[in-house]
Amino acid sequence: MTSAIGLSGLQKTYPGAPPVRALRNADLAINDNEFFTLLGPSGCGKTTLLRLMAGFEVPTGGKLTLFGEDIAHLPPEKRPINTVFQHYSLFPHMTVLENVAFGLKRLHKSDAEAKQVAQQMLDLVHLADFGDRKPGQLSGGQQQRVALARALAPQPRVLLLDEPLSALDLKLRQSMRAELKRLQRETGITFVFVTHDQEEALAMSDRIAVMSQGEIQQVGDPATIYEFPENRFVAEFIGDADFFEAEVLGGTEYKLSNGALLTGPRTEAAIGSQVTLFFRPEKAELKQSGSGLPGQVSEILYLGNSTDYVVDLAQGGALTVRSENHKDGTALADVGADVVVEIDPAAVRVVTT
Repeated sequence: MTSAIGLSGLQKTYPGAPPVRALRNADLAINDNEFFTLLGPSGCGKTTLLRLMAGFEVPTGGKLTLFGEDIAHLPPEKRPINTVFQHYSLFPHMTVLENVAFGLKRLHKSDAEAKQVAQQMLDLVHLADFGDRKPGQLSGGQQQRVALARALAPQPRVLLLDEPLSALDLKLRQSMRAELKRLQRETGITFVFVTHDQEEALAMSDRIAVMSQGEIQQVGDPATIYEFPENRFVAEFIGDADFFEAEVLGGTEYKLSNGALLTGPRTEAAIGSQVTLFFRPEKAELKQSGSGLPGQVSEILYLGNSTDYVVDLAQGGALTVRSENHKDGTALADVGADVVVEIDPAAVRVVTT
């Protein structure tokens, strides 16, 4: 598979007292025609990495390639890369069509060609009839589409998107997710998307790089990142999780720190060693009786399509069980109810700290 962007030991350190290491020895290959997401909390280095790709920052060390060509010191205007920012920066005095055509004219396209391509881009983002309007006459979602059309018009080989949906309301963000995925698929352009929103990343991406403190923690497709996180940070940052410190008893048996026994996956860790176990709240079941971890419901959080039940375990500690709501809207248990939490061994994971 062709690599669109390659990183090898890429570093970025900002001078200061002390210096700030924003990116540490990043190794990554982003495939051509891929929707790739850089995901992590504020300050993790994802925007720094995006700016290095765009040419707005120069790396301190390492290698950065675009389709095999070293671009680490190539100025932004020499790179076949465009960027869509959180703030769309549309020209308020220009029409929508003029905004989209602006970059094409800077590339010395004729007025006729620039207008033709700009109209094609507006068709692509479903704004064919809005070319004569000014940006101030559009909604936030429509302005976002104009910014996308403008960035796509010069036909870049890579499109960088720096949290472009964060200024939109929830419903609009959800519709724009599908729109961005459609645009990437129809244009065949490599999209590199930056976000701190886990749900956004899982819904849109072919692959995700989870970042923390300037380092890439894990790279994989959404299902792998969610189901098989490689460390505790990834497990905690992607979705919700219940964690237990446990002692390996051998085979698939573990003794939790509260003394309860739990069956999970086989591990290479030695008998008697300490490990961290986790499972997703939706992978557990709340029962009135049976085998499992006994406890008492201490809190109920209604989420609409599901409900979280916080259970104080009889032997100490607490966990959360997430259950899809019944058709009749009845709860599985009330606060104070004695329950048993059953956890499928196949849902339990061992993670490094």
